[in-house]
Amino acid sequence: MARRYRDAAAKLQQNVHKHLKEIKDLSSSEDEEPYEPSVLEGVFQSYWQGGGDTHMTNRTRNLLEEALSGRSVTCLICIGSIKRADAIWTCDHCHSYFHLSCIQKWANDSINLRSEEIQAPIVIVKRKNIEWCCPKCRTTYSKEEIPHKYRCFCGKTDDPPYHPWLVPHTCGEICGRKISFGDNCKHKCLLLCHPGPCPPCPQTINGICYCGNEQKRVRCSAPKWSCGETCSKLLPCRSHKCENICHEGDCLPCHYTSLQRCLCGGEKAKRPCTDLIWQCSKVCNKKYSCGFHNCLDTCHSGSCGPCPNSGLRTCPCGAIKQHVQCPDSIETCLSTCGKRQEGCEHTCPEKCHKGPCPPCQVMVEKKCHCSTHARSLPCSKDFRCDTKCRGIRPCGKHVCARKCCSGNCPPCEKLCDKPLQCGRHKCTTICHHGPCYPCPRESKIMCRCKETFITVPCGREKYVKPPKCNQKCNIKYKCGHIEENKHSCHFGDCPPCKAVCNKSYEKCDHKCKAQCHEYVIVVFKQVEKPATPWEVQPPKTKVVALDCPPCEAPVTVICFGEHDSELQPCHLASRRCCGRHCNKDLDCTNHKCLLLCHLYSPDSNYPNVPSSCRQCDRECSVPRPAECAHKCPKRACHPGPCPPCEVLERIKCFCAVTEIYLRCRELCAANDETLSCKQQCPKNLACGHRCKKSCHRDSCGENQICMKKTKIHCSCGNLKKEASCNLVRSSEIKVDCDSTCEAKKLAVKCEKEKEEKRLKELEEERNRKELAEYEWKLSGKKKKHREKKMIINEDNRNYVQKYWVPILTIVIVILSGVLYIINFSGV
Repeated sequence: MARRYRDAAAKLQQNVHKHLKEIKDLSSSEDEEPYEPSVLEGVFQSYWQGGGDTHMTNRTRNLLEEALSGRSVTCLICIGSIKRADAIWTCDHCHSYFHLSCIQKWANDSINLRSEEIQAPIVIVKRKNIEWCCPKCRTTYSKEEIPHKYRCFCGKTDDPPYHPWLVPHTCGEICGRKISFGDNCKHKCLLLCHPGPCPPCPQTINGICYCGNEQKRVRCSAPKWSCGETCSKLLPCRSHKCENICHEGDCLPCHYTSLQRCLCGGEKAKRPCTDLIWQCSKVCNKKYSCGFHNCLDTCHSGSCGPCPNSGLRTCPCGAIKQHVQCPDSIETCLSTCGKRQEGCEHTCPEKCHKGPCPPCQVMVEKKCHCSTHARSLPCSKDFRCDTKCRGIRPCGKHVCARKCCSGNCPPCEKLCDKPLQCGRHKCTTICHHGPCYPCPRESKIMCRCKETFITVPCGREKYVKPPKCNQKCNIKYKCGHIEENKHSCHFGDCPPCKAVCNKSYEKCDHKCKAQCHEYVIVVFKQVEKPATPWEVQPPKTKVVALDCPPCEAPVTVICFGEHDSELQPCHLASRRCCGRHCNKDLDCTNHKCLLLCHLYSPDSNYPNVPSSCRQCDRECSVPRPAECAHKCPKRACHPGPCPPCEVLERIKCFCAVTEIYLRCRELCAANDETLSCKQQCPKNLACGHRCKKSCHRDSCGENQICMKKTKIHCSCGNLKKEASCNLVRSSEIKVDCDSTCEAKKLAVKCEKEKEEKRLKELEEERNRKELAEYEWKLSGKKKKHREKKMIINEDNRNYVQKYWVPILTIVIVILSGVLYIINFSGV
């Protein structure tokens, strides 16, 4: 009996845990809470109007959107989701969230690792600060800044309770933090406790432009601006003024030159205004106050100072001290130097001397840096042995292996190469102690149609929901309604059909105006009450076709704005909004009321219905001139014409060399003289010479004659002459050949005939040489054939008779080479 009871109790406990786990999973996988983007638009509307820094405003808005959207934030230390009720810590620099327990463990581990690195057998004279850093932005914090409490974003409340109607991890109070870090802004943030940085100050103050010539009301976060006029500030040269447009910061260096004196005032030179202080090459050579010595410094300003060779002086060892007056000087004494050597406790044994002491030569017993060997050496020499260190580096894996190591082994230089928590990549940092940093790479999570994606830390893909896609869904409905059911990409089943049924009723002539109900998902819930939690059955869904709703007789009712009448069920007949816009003219006379249909006078029967039109809050929609691409200066919608545009435009002149600054209204009425830079046109004429006109609109060749000198040659190219370019192009001037041209042609012809004759002789010599070589080869073959037939061959010829053919060939080759060299040198 007891065993059966234990088995039943164990099964009961197992089912209870399973049920609790399902409830927890169901609660943790709730859909993202919807929020209205118009709420944030209304909050930040005052920050965006009137200029100022929009970067910090957009950053705060993005963090608030992320907090309100319900998307889970990932802790980069444990790679887990940060829930709304979890205790967190926020970095002051990058404003990233981390679990409070994770950041405490991270900071303590970092400090322990730093403490192990500085431990060594030698004494450390300078104390090293031990710090820890943010896991994301690497901003350093001290040991005292390790968080111990869970605080809200503004830092006023400890352990803020979770509230469903507040932003997570906030206290619900006004932030109250100082908005700007400058000395001018004294305002505080008026938003409720919020994540991220405070937006720029939206208050208006009396601001001044950069050059100080104009004042107006501006945002406190941007108190200075450029007025568009010339700066005119006096430059450091005190001779010229800044010619740039009103700008931020210091003026650019002066690009003019002026006549300047050197430091001693002995020379004047024309130098750039950017180099005001300069020295000449003259030596000062003025007398000191002693009257015996001269100043040997180069050009300088002010007095030369006292004489360095007079006053209370001591010998080099300091044993004798006396007052010396120029031209006398103090010499070395006969005492021992006795100065303490640098780096040791011994004194200098030399006599009193000038200059630094020689190295210490006292023999002492010295140990090496690793304290393994000892040797008697001069005190000034360093002793290192060849013993390799067997200590373990701070990574705890590899041996130091340095020669004569002092015990403070350097960090390991090898790569860690351990697999990271994501399971895909390996650690690429230097070998280290303790766990590796999280994987720095990112992965993509795509929607169903693969068109939209988000990036998440590597290894968190299965814990993050897919992104919302704005592309159209491509799945077709079974009922056939396609145009009426356009919706965005999604996972799972499509939403119910939103088309009108439009089926005729059997008992009347009206048609069904209800939503399509041919394929409807119906949820069937459990009817019987479960006795135990594990008997709870989940609801079941089924696609069925529902009947049309009953038809009701229509009654004509006029809407609030008296635009139209509509048919309503008789028992529900009442005036209501027709769904159209009011369309009454607003005070601006440019737009109509965009509110939905409403009353024009108060009615006691409808106290909650508005009875007046809303004021116009749009921008000016009056068409701008064709040449102007800017918005109306008034921004808001207004009656009457728009004021002229004062925006400064930068355009190029006709020759595209110089940029011209004009107001937009001036640019619309500008002529060719205004748009010209008044400089010489850099383009070339058709003849190749530069255009002499000033910067102009039309082509360079119109109404212009090139008078520049150019050279013209005769037909053979022997004679040349200078003439005007226009006369040469119009063929009015020609150069005819004369007798010198004919003589030059005859000389060229004779030279050509001589060259042809020489080439012909070379060809004949080459042919004769080839014929001789061929005959020699032919005669050699016949001799070889006769020697095979003769049994006894006695040759009684002398050396010349036997080898006359090779000797003759060599002589011919030498003579032909000499002849070729002589002819070549003559040419």
